[in-house]
Amino acid sequence: MPEGNDRSASPPTRRVVRVVELIAGDTGPAKGAEIADELELSRSTVAAILDTLDERGWVRRAPDRTYRPGPRLRTLAGASAAAAAMPTGTEDVLAELAERVGCGASLSLVTRTESEFVAVTAGPGRLPAGITTGTRLPLRAPAGAAVVAFADERRQRAWLDTAEPGQRPGLADALEHIRTTGAALWGIDAADPAMLDVLSEVVEHLTNDPAAQLRERVLSLLARISGEPYGSAQLRSRKRQPLTHLAAPVFDGTGRATWELHIGPLRQDVDLGERRHYIDELVRAAASLGPPPAGG
Repeated sequence: MPEGNDRSASPPTRRVVRVVELIAGDTGPAKGAEIADELELSRSTVAAILDTLDERGWVRRAPDRTYRPGPRLRTLAGASAAAAAMPTGTEDVLAELAERVGCGASLSLVTRTESEFVAVTAGPGRLPAGITTGTRLPLRAPAGAAVVAFADERRQRAWLDTAEPGQRPGLADALEHIRTTGAALWGIDAADPAMLDVLSEVVEHLTNDPAAQLRERVLSLLARISGEPYGSAQLRSRKRQPLTHLAAPVFDGTGRATWELHIGPLRQDVDLGERRHYIDELVRAAASLGPPPAGG
């Protein structure tokens, strides 16, 4: 419908709805000019609409200047394509896992560029900090380690390159341990849990706030300070040690590590027996969602 012939009760509202419907559809990312031409609207009108939608988190502009659904639109739409394709019984498995380990549990889809949380169960605690279903984070080490550990060497190198040079040896060691034990463990300095807790509260307050971009910046900060991977000595040690979270891979029907299952004790002192309990429960739950390939 040409812009001049829009006879709805509220033409401006109708134009916004049409833009949102197009972006939320199955046509894929599109540039502002393409959206304007498709809807027969002026490019200046569409540009103004997109700027406001992007500011409020309803759409997101990519570096190539295309637009795609933003976090608010994905949440409103309900389960995303990733959530729709997640393993059968995920919600029940997460609820049971959270109860058995006494903390929150979540499942994320890990792609080459991001990690999208497709299911989150708070359980007795909060995990991940400030994250809800539909949250997407850029794939930067250490995020996605449990999936990257089973990826090809090229993808592993690209993932390691997102970390600081001094962190890469420890992260490479962590990938090896994940392949051996089936789980990743992360610790944290004694002073950092308080910082995590404060940032978590900030994210929660911003969940329903128009400042969606600020919320995403805080989430990115949380991802970068989420802790250090356990090394060989820590895994074997009987000493009580801090433990923020654990992750295990979940495999799809082709035997490819696709999802990451998380639990987050966020505890300062965990003994060897407790660490083994967390690992056993996590690996068992991950296997129930998607058994590893034969010989894996």
